[in-house]
Amino acid sequence: MKRIVCLFFAAILLAAAGCQPTPEVEFVVNKGDNTVEEKLAEPEEAGERPAVQTFPDRWDEGPTAVNDRLTLTVKAEVIQKPDGIYPVYRTRSVTCTQEQVVDLLNQLLPPPTARMPLVDTKADWTLAYQEWLDDLAEQQAWIAAGKPQDGVDRDEAVMSAEDIDRLSREYQQLIREAPEELESTPVSDFTGLELNAGTSIYALSDGTRASVNAYVSPDVTEISVCKDCSGSGYIYYQYTYERERELGEVKPFLTVKLSQEQAEQTLQAELERLGLTDFTVAQAAPANLCLMGRSEETRPLSAGWGFQLRRSNGGYPLSRVSFMDSRALLCGDEDALVFNRPVPDEMIELFIDESGLRAIRYRNPKEAVSLESENVELLPFEQIQMRIKNALVVGIGTSKLDQPIPCNVYRLLLTTCTVRVKDSDDFYEMPCWVVFFTWNDAQADRIDNPQFVQEALILNAVDGSIVHGEYGA
Repeated sequence: MKRIVCLFFAAILLAAAGCQPTPEVEFVVNKGDNTVEEKLAEPEEAGERPAVQTFPDRWDEGPTAVNDRLTLTVKAEVIQKPDGIYPVYRTRSVTCTQEQVVDLLNQLLPPPTARMPLVDTKADWTLAYQEWLDDLAEQQAWIAAGKPQDGVDRDEAVMSAEDIDRLSREYQQLIREAPEELESTPVSDFTGLELNAGTSIYALSDGTRASVNAYVSPDVTEISVCKDCSGSGYIYYQYTYERERELGEVKPFLTVKLSQEQAEQTLQAELERLGLTDFTVAQAAPANLCLMGRSEETRPLSAGWGFQLRRSNGGYPLSRVSFMDSRALLCGDEDALVFNRPVPDEMIELFIDESGLRAIRYRNPKEAVSLESENVELLPFEQIQMRIKNALVVGIGTSKLDQPIPCNVYRLLLTTCTVRVKDSDDFYEMPCWVVFFTWNDAQADRIDNPQFVQEALILNAVDGSIVHGEYGA
């Protein structure tokens, strides 16, 4: 079995591992000046470039008035490769076949005994109805206690008595019409799984259930498996829960008792079993495995740890902190938006609880095409500093503000990101700067309730152009 799944992954995974003035020309997305291609084409002979490229360990500056609308403070650690060598790989997306998906399922799950449609039963709708009633009671108690939600009038957030009666009747109707049990079709293996057909539920030989979803296309591939789950499972991270709770959007969250060390021990054993030892943990956080039903209510199934894995691509350091990469930074001037073709971002996401590996999602596998450069030349740090400032001015949209806002840069990470090759369907795994920052969201429509927003700016380390996590440079 292990040999089968290793062959599957071998076929689709990589084979190898002071204030500076603002320029007159605005910082642009997608430079298109062939700088990357020219750098990659340069001969890597002795003396052509430094054998080791290093940068300062810290960047401390400010507060600095970048312009009359943005004040920048930098107290940032700079995380970089210890060896100072920055390779660039050329990669290509791989469209998985049904046979490869079945091989993966055979390795992840016990043999199936039956297949069922994803339909909510009476028990599912009864649970959803009760959760809705509990949430409604919590909102009403919140108002009675005089605790308003930030930025929201709770009297307007809670439905009227007429709407409550209407939704109650709708839930009761759904409960009456739902089946007691799911109709099943006997099966002995996963060969009948249909790609791009939505979520399927399988009864397994060990008495549990599992949900399976395999979506495969030339642009996007995503395979999701959730053990002991009767619907579409997803990972709900604790940091997301904490953020939503601060905003008053209280959802259920089970306390995570499993230690990170225990979860990582299980993770390493599973990665070895699946032949995925060349992946590195990019993020680890306490999480719940949740079920999203037709009621769109969060139903926590188990408490554990969520892991996001990415391929190292030459030993680049990876981020272990969560952030939201800003789409606004990609767009530039909102009157002339620029979007690029989607870049399939290869990632494996796993959920581990006390019973072991419960869920896995593998998104957009890639294969290696070539090693384009063993050590591509990067921009000097002074130029990166200037480009960061200019990109923040444009990206945050300060041209629309009538007062300066503070921006704080607290970490710089020199890692690798996926960038689309010009005029090609291939990609570069390119060294990029990830700039973690917070800024005070004081735009006109929210001026009475400014909030600090944590985001990340991504710059190509070779030409300084803006890169987005989901859209290439």
